[in-house]
Amino acid sequence: MQSKIEAVFLGFTAFLLAYSLDRMSELWYCMAIGFSVFVYYVFPRSPKSIWIYIGLAIIFFIILRLNHFEIPLLVLFPLLLLSIFYPWLRSIPNIKTPIIALSWTLIMISAWNETGGSLWILKAAVLFLLFMVLAISSDVKDRHVDPPSLGTLPQIIPWSVLRWMLLGIVFLLGALTQLWVPHWSLGMAFFGLFSSFMLFKNWKHPLRLPLDPGLLLFALGNLLDQP
Repeated sequence: MQSKIEAVFLGFTAFLLAYSLDRMSELWYCMAIGFSVFVYYVFPRSPKSIWIYIGLAIIFFIILRLNHFEIPLLVLFPLLLLSIFYPWLRSIPNIKTPIIALSWTLIMISAWNETGGSLWILKAAVLFLLFMVLAISSDVKDRHVDPPSLGTLPQIIPWSVLRWMLLGIVFLLGALTQLWVPHWSLGMAFFGLFSSFMLFKNWKHPLRLPLDPGLLLFALGNLLDQP
């Protein structure tokens, strides 16, 4: 469970990020995303509470439907499945990181007014890699707390190798954004500079790798890059 300050920060970041990714996103829906992230991280997570979150989410989606705001089943269905089965999926070795990255990607995609087409897939791929970096950085802090059976990347890959992998993904994200989503380029530049700085700062023996502020910088850069 995150501290309340961390939960507020993550909620605000989620709101700003959702709003910054698509210039046509509904402001109120992005605010709902931010509030949902805050609630999820501030309260204890257990199999019982997960069902409470899912029940609230279903009610919210019904309200959206009544107000003619439709989230594509391509996004909604896997997001609900991940929410329902997350406590069990998380226990599968080597799957925790991609599950977290996929969940965040689907949440952000749900705020877009249009889904479909090759550009949508390319934008989703960029977000997935971005959230993979953030999930791995969180696992760096938790590598001694997480059960060894989880097999997170910081647990199975030596830091001398993992740090180069992370740096490589950060540079790859910059290149892919420039090619596929140029209006995210400034935001990704902010994220890349911050992430590179934190990686080099913790190059030898990282006790933690706090890259979450880079997500806020990414969102701010996207907003600044909009005409």
